[in-house]
Amino acid sequence: MELEKALYLRRSVRKYTDQPITEEELQKIIDAAQTAPIAVGDHEKTHITVVTDEKVIEAIRKTCLTPSRKTPGKMIDPLHGAKTLILVSATDISDDHIEYCNVACVIENMILQATALNIGSCYTWGCLGKLKADEEVMKMLKIPQGYEILSGLTVGYANKPLEMREKEEKIAITRI
Repeated sequence: MELEKALYLRRSVRKYTDQPITEEELQKIIDAAQTAPIAVGDHEKTHITVVTDEKVIEAIRKTCLTPSRKTPGKMIDPLHGAKTLILVSATDISDDHIEYCNVACVIENMILQATALNIGSCYTWGCLGKLKADEEVMKMLKIPQGYEILSGLTVGYANKPLEMREKEEKIAITRI
């Protein structure tokens, strides 16, 4: 798939099928992470945790359930039914927090590769506070000592096909 097509096909998927992605597809997504630009080439400060174990996914799901703002009494699954969660962590967070930028680049590369494979994805951030507060689940994740989860990504087959979006300027632009 051409890059431009992937850019306009990409969506935040919030409902996945029950079918897990293949190991080959997952590996291609992980490989894309390895091509991300990392400030000063400081790759050893970034870590990727790939979660496919059903028990761990379910523990994360339970820990991170969030009440719906629209429907009182309804809880929202922050993983949206995905069978795969990829967490990206960093260590030695600097005063300028460049590590968040590094992690965002890693996540975006994986999102674009997933889209090129016709696999849905959703950048995950809001539920991570609950996740990091659950010591039992954090032990299950085996995050290396000194690393902090900064962002995550759910991936899986979208319950409906990804659709091309129209080109439009959503972000203000100043040309000088």
